[in-house]
Amino acid sequence: MCDALRVTRFAFMKLKNIQTRSEVVTSIRAWFDAKGFTEVHTPRLVGLPGQEPHLEPFWMEVQEQGGTQKTQNVALITSPEYAMKRLLAEGMEKIYDVGPCFRNGEPWDGSHDPEFLMLEWYQKSISLSELMDQTEEMVRGVAERMRIAPSALSRSWRRMTVAEAFREYLDMDLESMLEDFDEDEFFKLFLTHIEPKLSKNQPTFLYRYPVQLASLAKPCDDDPRFAERVELYIGGLEIANGFEELTDEDEQRRRFLEEQKTRKESGKKTWPLDESFLSALPKMGPTAGIAFGVDRLVMVFTGSKSINDVIPFSARERFSNEMKD
Repeated sequence: MCDALRVTRFAFMKLKNIQTRSEVVTSIRAWFDAKGFTEVHTPRLVGLPGQEPHLEPFWMEVQEQGGTQKTQNVALITSPEYAMKRLLAEGMEKIYDVGPCFRNGEPWDGSHDPEFLMLEWYQKSISLSELMDQTEEMVRGVAERMRIAPSALSRSWRRMTVAEAFREYLDMDLESMLEDFDEDEFFKLFLTHIEPKLSKNQPTFLYRYPVQLASLAKPCDDDPRFAERVELYIGGLEIANGFEELTDEDEQRRRFLEEQKTRKESGKKTWPLDESFLSALPKMGPTAGIAFGVDRLVMVFTGSKSINDVIPFSARERFSNEMKD
């Protein structure tokens, strides 16, 4: 195949994938609208982003034209979670948000981009199990609406706890690690021996994480060493991350302060806690929600190996001039 023909074929496939991406977004909105959810458009630029030690916001300065206030540091969101929970606290029941999110310092490895499309939704008075049911129904509903049947969705969806995954793939008792929990050791084992084996043959929900790895999730009622957190893997990709939400203001504050301490000890930028978010939590009530990677779902639907094949321009293309310098 000559180079010109190869380039033309690649361009055709990429444009086809971008069209599919548009249809996926349309189908997602149709599914949620039919289920009685309200779409909300929360701010992308905020004064106080999340505190996660492993996520880095993009920071910039903002000032009102002609204003007397000093220039303020603000950040692009890594997730719309804080604003959505404040809306739930004000009385909304079933909401979703589809829009761009931003994370600095991520690997440009084909599964990440500094700017990506996030679907996030919340519903009051449902359990983590019901959230998993809902997530599977949504993905299958979108696939059916688009009349596609990716092989990654052909088998039944599996549900396993993190402890079960450690036993199955490592022959290890996770509970024995909890008393003196080492997060780095956990991720070393998880990323090397467990994550690569998840969802190769069937979509998999992995749930019930150690509470240290679920800052915004409610502790399990039967064992507070674990939390009501779930991740979804399809076709070798982590697609979604969700919780039964923590609504205890004091406990959330304690966790945020611990994360803030971790950031400081790692030499990373720190900022004040979001007091508006914290005070809203008790008013939110029992709620479950999940953050879902739309670009990665498009990768599954199109059989693409890289996120760069389903977005208009990759990070390296967009920042090519800076990269050359």
